[in-house]
Amino acid sequence: MNLSNHMYSMSGLYTHCQISKQGHYKSLQREIHWQNQEELVLGLIMQVREIHPAMGIRTIYELCQPEGIGRDAFISIGIYYGFRVKVFRNKTRTTFSSPYSRYQNLLVDKELDNINQLWTSDLTYFKVDNKDCYIVLIMDVYSRLIVGYSVADNMRAANNVAALKMALTIRGLHSYEHKLIHHSDRGGQYISDVYTDLLKEHKIRISMCNIVYENAHIERVNGTIKNQYLIHWNITSFQMLKTEVKRAVETYNNQKPHSALDGATPIAFEQKIKERKDSERPKLKIWTASESKNHNPDQCIIQF
Repeated sequence: MNLSNHMYSMSGLYTHCQISKQGHYKSLQREIHWQNQEELVLGLIMQVREIHPAMGIRTIYELCQPEGIGRDAFISIGIYYGFRVKVFRNKTRTTFSSPYSRYQNLLVDKELDNINQLWTSDLTYFKVDNKDCYIVLIMDVYSRLIVGYSVADNMRAANNVAALKMALTIRGLHSYEHKLIHHSDRGGQYISDVYTDLLKEHKIRISMCNIVYENAHIERVNGTIKNQYLIHWNITSFQMLKTEVKRAVETYNNQKPHSALDGATPIAFEQKIKERKDSERPKLKIWTASESKNHNPDQCIIQF
C-alpha cells in the first residue's frame, strides 16, 4: 500500500469509528498521562510503605501531596492495584516496576573514571520525639561525596528537588551534556515531573532500579549518616535534626576515610583526582544487578 492509499485508509477508519484525527490523538495523550499518573502513585505508595507498612492510602496522599493528581484519583489507583492495608503483605519490597515504566537501569557494566558521571539518591527516615522525619541524600558514587541533602517532616517531591538543587549548585555546571547519570529507586518523588524536568533541563540522564539491590551505594551512606552520626547525638527537635544532618554530612565528606578510596576522605579524593590526567585516573566498576545482593560497595577499591 502506498502512502496516499494508507492516508486514505486511515481517514476512512476515523470516519467509520466516528472520531476525528485530533480526537484520536487526544485520547492517546490522555492514556499516556493516566499511565504516568499510575506510575507516580504506585511509586509513592511503595516508598512510604517501606517505612510505614500499615499506613492507609488516604494518609499517604496527605503525607506526600503529589502535584497534578487529586485525592480521590490517588486512592482509586491504590485500591485498584491492591494496596489496601489489609492486603499488603510484603514489607521488604521497596520499588515498583511498571509495565510502562519510563526509565530503565543504565548502570549495567558501567565503569567510572571521574566525578559527575554517576549520582545516586535515596530517601530514608529518622525518628525525632517519636515522629518520623525524612532525609534525602545525593552522592557522587566515584568520590563518595554527598553533594546534596534535604530534611523534611513529609515525603513530598519538593524535598528531593531541594537536595537536587543543592547538588547542582555545589557542582556549578549548567549542562552535563548527558555524561552524568542520576540513579534512584522508582519512588514517586523521583518519577515526578518536577524532579525529572530539572534533570532533563541540565542534560542529566535518568536511571532507575529494577530491584532493590541496584541502589546499594546510597543505601550504605544512608546507614552511615544515621548509625555512625545521628543516633549518637541527642536530637530532640526537627530544627535540631536539620542542623545535625548538616554537621553529619560535613563530617562525613571532610573527615571520614574510605577504604574504597584508598583511605582518603571524599573531599581529599576529589582534590587528588583533579591533579591527575584523564588517562591516569583510577577506574571504578559498577556491578550488575545479579552481583549486587551479596556485594559490599566498599569492595570496589580505587587505588592510587
